[in-house]
Amino acid sequence: MLRHLVGLCAAAAILATPPALYAAEPAGQALTIKLSHTARDTWRVDYHFQQAVTAVRLDAVGDYRGRSWKMLTPHMQLKTESEVDIIAQQGRPFRSFSVEVSTFEELAPKAYAPFNRFSDGGTAVFLGHLQGKVQRGAQVVPMLTDIHLSGMGPENVIAPPLNRMEPGGTRGYAYFGPAKPVSAGKTWLLLDPQTPLWARETLLDAGARLMAYYEQAYQHPLKDALFIVVSVAGVEAKGLSMKGGAVLGQLSYRFEGQQLMGDHPKKREYLTKIVAHEMAHLWQLNVTRGGIGEADPWIHEGGADAMALDALLQTGLWDRGVVDSYRAARQAICDKLGDAVDSYDGIYACGLARFDKLGVGIVPLWRNMIAASDTSGAVYSPAMIASVAADLTGESGTAAK
Repeated sequence: MLRHLVGLCAAAAILATPPALYAAEPAGQALTIKLSHTARDTWRVDYHFQQAVTAVRLDAVGDYRGRSWKMLTPHMQLKTESEVDIIAQQGRPFRSFSVEVSTFEELAPKAYAPFNRFSDGGTAVFLGHLQGKVQRGAQVVPMLTDIHLSGMGPENVIAPPLNRMEPGGTRGYAYFGPAKPVSAGKTWLLLDPQTPLWARETLLDAGARLMAYYEQAYQHPLKDALFIVVSVAGVEAKGLSMKGGAVLGQLSYRFEGQQLMGDHPKKREYLTKIVAHEMAHLWQLNVTRGGIGEADPWIHEGGADAMALDALLQTGLWDRGVVDSYRAARQAICDKLGDAVDSYDGIYACGLARFDKLGVGIVPLWRNMIAASDTSGAVYSPAMIASVAADLTGESGTAAK
């Protein structure tokens, strides 16, 4: 699931390929990607490899590439096999190719939105969907990517933070448009001008209080400067959609729907929970190596919910009744699923329930897991949870299911 950006949260989050995923693989393939904004809804992507490759392998994002990507280089073909989009030239090696991409506003399950529109005409493009692996004969290795961005006319181009954990690895959203980020303490903000006042207040207040709590509780300031991007896709559709995702120094939020414009305590409560969950992911990723792995997504998603509930309660953003009500609702979902974590709901609801059943404080548990991962380079795992929990309780234990 993490192949698709720390993952589409319970509130419909969005999540990312962890750089540590490739730690045991062969050396990667160096390349340059140039992303150019050529027309309002048109983008050109030029790939240039230092060595010839036989195929490019990108994790599929629903039917996004099949509908939105057009090969500009003759004889290059795009096909999908086992949830992987493969770009190749009829079996022949190649060192470059170009693609024309149309802005794609739909969302795929458990994946970052390829594009987030802003009401001022700006667009945020998820660079991670341009990155993946390359094939050299029988060998498959990760891309080690140098990304160059080119805007259209006078628009501002804002790059996401570099991938500190894996130079050349997955990166977040780049912005193209008229807006400029503003500084708010330790954070840079890029807010859509249509972001309503209640949402601005919630993001700023909850974000500041939660960041201060996470820094104090986990005894570890963020290694990356935080860049928050907020887009309003539109207010024409019925209802309300609020989504958020975290990736290496960046939080991205996408709002849409008619009900966005009116203030209400429940909407502030809902958004505050999203902020707490996504910020917890930042601390899970706040390591030099190791961290979130591809297997057992219930660990990072259920763990982020457990960290978030603790932070919301300790900061006073939620009272005990709201926290208990949320926890009971998730437990009821998990009971219906038989404690299984092999579904989207199970990853979150049963993931949270598994942490609750450990009988260990969530702060010391995750503080020690983060330290263990950073020290050893190991990814978070059931065995790590069991080992850390046993150390904290002074008991021998077995790996969590």
